[in-house]
Amino acid sequence: MVKWVRFCRTKLSGYLVVLFTCFSVINVYATETKEVNLSPLFIQLSDIMGEVKENNVQQAKIQLTDLAQNFTQFPQHTSVAGNAVSQAIEQAQTDLNQFSLTRISSALLAFEKEQHPIDVQAQKHQFEKRVLPAFVLLRQRIAEGNLEQIKVQYRIFNTIWVQNERTVRDVSLSYYGEIETAMALLRISIETTPVDFVKIDRKAQILDDLFQAYLSGQKAQIKVVGDYNLSDGITLLEEGLTAFKQGNINLGQEKLTHFIQIWPIIEGQVSTRNPSLYTQLESQIPIIVAQGKDLKQQQALQRLIGSLNQINPHQAYTMLDAMLILLREGLEALLVVMALVSALRVANRPQGYKWVTGGVVTGLMASILVAFALHTFFPSISSGANREVIEGIVGIIAVVMILTIGVWLHSKSSIQSWNAYLKQHMGKALTTGGFISLFSLSFLAVFREGAETILFYVGILPNISLTDFSLGIGAAILILLLLSLVMIKTSVKLPVPTMFRLLTWLLYILGFKILGVSVHSLQLIGYLPLKIIDSLPTIEWIGFYATTQTVFAQILYLAAIILLQRYMQLQEKRA
Repeated sequence: MVKWVRFCRTKLSGYLVVLFTCFSVINVYATETKEVNLSPLFIQLSDIMGEVKENNVQQAKIQLTDLAQNFTQFPQHTSVAGNAVSQAIEQAQTDLNQFSLTRISSALLAFEKEQHPIDVQAQKHQFEKRVLPAFVLLRQRIAEGNLEQIKVQYRIFNTIWVQNERTVRDVSLSYYGEIETAMALLRISIETTPVDFVKIDRKAQILDDLFQAYLSGQKAQIKVVGDYNLSDGITLLEEGLTAFKQGNINLGQEKLTHFIQIWPIIEGQVSTRNPSLYTQLESQIPIIVAQGKDLKQQQALQRLIGSLNQINPHQAYTMLDAMLILLREGLEALLVVMALVSALRVANRPQGYKWVTGGVVTGLMASILVAFALHTFFPSISSGANREVIEGIVGIIAVVMILTIGVWLHSKSSIQSWNAYLKQHMGKALTTGGFISLFSLSFLAVFREGAETILFYVGILPNISLTDFSLGIGAAILILLLLSLVMIKTSVKLPVPTMFRLLTWLLYILGFKILGVSVHSLQLIGYLPLKIIDSLPTIEWIGFYATTQTVFAQILYLAAIILLQRYMQLQEKRA
C-alpha cells in the first residue's frame, strides 16, 4: 500500500511539473504575442495636432509628454520601429509643429506594422473572395436599371465591406480612404432624384477601378492631404447645413462632399468614442448630400452635428472664467489683509505692517511652489484617460466648493455680518499673540485662497488656451490692485456687501459650467453613460451639453442653490 501511495505521489508530482511548465510556456507566449493596440495613441496624437493648430502649444507639450509615457508602457517599445517612434517624439518635443507630429504618426504606423506583420497577398485574397462577389452583383443590378434592387444590393455590399474593410485598411490607408470616398459618392448618386443610371454606373466604375488597382498592387494616389481633426469636420457639416437652409444646394453638397473626402482621416476620433454615431454618419451623410433640400434631411444633419459636438474633445474655458476664479479667491484674501492693515492704522502700530507683508509674500510663494509642484507631477501621475478622470473629479469637487463658498459670500452680504467678520479677525490678530498672529493670519488668508485657486485651475487648465489663461489672471490681478487702492483710500465707501452678492451669482454661473464640462469629460472616456437629448441644443460657452446625465446633474446643482439660498434667508430672519 505504501509503495502504491509513493508511486501515485511520484506520478502526480511529475504530471504537475509538466502542467506547470506548459502553462508557463503558454503564459509567456501570450504575453509576448499580446496585441498592441495603438488606437488610443493615434487619438491622443490627433488631439495634440488640434492643440497645435489652435496655437495651444503649452497644452500640446503636456499631452505629448503623456503620449511618450503611454508609448513606453508597451513592452515592445524598444524594438527597431519602437526606437524610431521614441526618436520622433523626442524631436517633436524639441521642435513642436505639424510636420514633427506627422513624423510621429508615420513612425507609429511603422511600429504597428512591425508588431502585426501583414500577409498582403492573404489580405487581398480575402478581399477578392468576400467583398468582390457582392460588388459584382451590385454592378449587375445597376445594369438592369432597377433602382429598388440597386438600393437593396448596395446595402448588402456595404454591410459586407464594413465587415471586411480591414483587408484594405491594414494594407493601404490611402486605398482605404479612396474606396470609402468612392463608396459614399456612389451612394449619393443612388439616392439623388431624379435618378441618373448613367451617373450611377460611372461612380460604380470608379469604385471598380480602385478595387482592381488595389488588387494589382498599383500605388495609390493621395488626393486629400492636410492635418484635419474632428472640429474641421464639424465646421464643414455646419457650413453645409447653413447652405442647405439658405437654398444653396450646390454649396451644401460641396461642403458635405469635402467632409466625405476627409472622413477617413478623422473617423478614428468618432469610432473610438461613439461607434453608433460612426455608423450613422457613414450611412446618413451620403443620403443628406443627395437630398439636402429636404427639411427632414436638414434636421437629420442638425442632429448629427449635435452628436459630434458632444464627443468633440476641443472644448475650452475662456479668459472670463480664469479671471473670475482668481478674482473671487483673491478678493477674500485681500479683504482679510486690508482689515488687518486698517486695524494697525487705527491702533497706530505701523511696525506691524512688515509682519502682514511678510505673511502675504510667504503665502504667495507657498502657493506658487504648490502650483509648480502640481505642474511637474500632475502630468506624470495622470495620462490619457486617467488625466480626464482626474479633471472630471476635481471639477466636481470644485463645484461643491463653489456651493460652500457661495454660502460664505451670502453670509457676508449684509453690513452687520461683514462688520462682525472684520471685528473677529482684527481682534484675534491684535490681542492673541501680537505680530506673530498678524503674520500667521495674513499667510493663511493668502495661502488658503491660493490653494483653492490652484484646485479650481487644475480642472480648467487642460481646456483653456495659454493666452486666455494669462489674460484672465492678468485682468484679475489688475482689478484686485485697483480694489486695494480704493479700499486703502475709501474703505468705508466701498460697497462690500454688493460685491459679495454679485460674486455669489457669478460663482454659481461658473459652477454650472464646470459641472457640465466635468460630467461630460467623464462621459467622453466612458466612465459615465452618454445619452443624447436630440430636442435640446448644446451651449458650450455655458457648459450645457444636451445629454441626460449632464442635464440631471445641473438640475440638481440649481436645486441645491435654491435650497441654500432659502436656508440662508431663514437664518437671517432668525438672527
